[in-house]
Amino acid sequence: MAYSILQQPATPNVTNTNLVYTVSSSNANLFQYNYLVDIYEEGVTDYSARFKFSANKTESGNIDLARPLGDYLSFDYNWKISNSSSLDNSVETFTVKFGEEYASSDSSSAVTYANQASMSIELFKGEVYPSEFTNGFNWTSQPILTNSPSTQSFSANDYLTATVYDTNVTVKYYQTGSLTAALDYVSAGEFSAIPISPLNVSNYTNSDAITLDVTGSSIRYEVDNNCRNEKQRFAFTNKFGFWDYYTNHTALRKRSNVDRNMYSRDFVDYSQKLPTYNVSNRGAVQYYTEYTDQFEFTTDQVTAETSQWLRDMFDSNEVYLQSGSDFIPINILNSAETIVNNTARYKNYQYTVNYRFANNREPR
Repeated sequence: MAYSILQQPATPNVTNTNLVYTVSSSNANLFQYNYLVDIYEEGVTDYSARFKFSANKTESGNIDLARPLGDYLSFDYNWKISNSSSLDNSVETFTVKFGEEYASSDSSSAVTYANQASMSIELFKGEVYPSEFTNGFNWTSQPILTNSPSTQSFSANDYLTATVYDTNVTVKYYQTGSLTAALDYVSAGEFSAIPISPLNVSNYTNSDAITLDVTGSSIRYEVDNNCRNEKQRFAFTNKFGFWDYYTNHTALRKRSNVDRNMYSRDFVDYSQKLPTYNVSNRGAVQYYTEYTDQFEFTTDQVTAETSQWLRDMFDSNEVYLQSGSDFIPINILNSAETIVNNTARYKNYQYTVNYRFANNREPR
């Protein structure tokens, strides 16, 4: 008997794409034949899920495991870390074991033969569009896992982290052009979250510039000198599945939709011994009121690079609004995006963003 894996995805990889495996067995022409695949989570001895799939006309079997593997990943809510942090929920290594089942005749019971071939794959909740697919993914070419501009702003009162695909990272703090501190982080794993803001590391609040330096890549953060009182600070999962942050300083508009339920009763209370006229009696009684608050703002003019990056926030299912030391879940409501590609005429862009809190005010 010969059983082999003919095709497998590259590792590391992302779950919001196609992770197609192709296997082959010399037994594929036998009675009641099915290919099997067992998924094992890291550190677990029993399989978490088993799938059966049929052989195709060439007697090989194809299965896309992107969705089932993605179901075992979530997010690391590590906005407030003060040191480098491993990613226990958003990055995981799975073992995929292939097997088969078949019977000696049409009427006999099929027998299972598990673990005929296996492989491991490291995954995180990123996405890759089909038009961007090449033969595997070279994450080392972009060790800071963000599509943000290479220069950003920061505030000493805001949380700020970055996720890197590297084991050696340096965060440098500057004041009036002079280096005041350099923090080196060495991660035990390939992926790690790094604290950047003075609020995260509880120091260097007088810094006016910070750089995040990773092998072959860097991001510079300059102090936010915007003096406007309006401010909305967002945390969102980017295209890679890790946290990015955006601050808006334009005016916020709020609209509240109110759903009121009422019933009517007699103006004169006939339940009394002597019904009387009373101007204070209520005929229509409001017994339930539900509020839905919706917020809207229009960004300042942003560059084409920033506008492309902000699309990650519009597409994200995980968006939060920083309020003091808390992060409040919100939902972006925009249902369409207009992209202007004529960069010769339109150098800058603006977005109007609508959102509401994931948890409404309690009804009355």
